[in-house]
Amino acid sequence: MKQNKVCPKCNNKKILKIKDVLHSTGGGNISQSRHVFTERSCAKVTYYICTNCGYVEEYLDQEELCKLM
Repeated sequence: MKQNKVCPKCNNKKILKIKDVLHSTGGGNISQSRHVFTERSCAKVTYYICTNCGYVEEYLDQEELCKLM
């Protein structure tokens, strides 16, 4: 879904991309449990959501992945 912008479940081509925003409390706009925490940093997850069937994929962007290394 991230690459071709098509839902793998229903072939819908309208995909929402939502990048979570972290708050000072450690939680995010979408879900506290969806963040990857380490001693050094916290990475924000980007969600791809099908507007037809609700299928969701979540990814760490390259810059967020680098924070964890």
